[in-house]
Amino acid sequence: MNNGSRPLSETTNHVEQGPPPGRVAVLLTALSIGILLMGIQLWLLTIALDLYLAGGSIDIWILVIISGLVFLGGVLIWRVLRRNPRSIRQLS
Repeated sequence: MNNGSRPLSETTNHVEQGPPPGRVAVLLTALSIGILLMGIQLWLLTIALDLYLAGGSIDIWILVIISGLVFLGGVLIWRVLRRNPRSIRQLS
């Protein structure tokens, strides 16, 4: 049975589980790209607002649409990164 050692426990609360290999690099890359795209989006919206206040033309809507596409791309990437990675079976 136990050979006189501590009783076996079925819980694994004391075991620290890190992310799968390569996951941290993917998340840091996604964070860096996200911060860059957010800066570009803010820049586009600032230019669109400036053109609007100056009595601009149709160019405003082009900038707003591009900014919206950047936002939708960010939401899509966020949803992809939230999914759990598939477990890889090791063949023995």
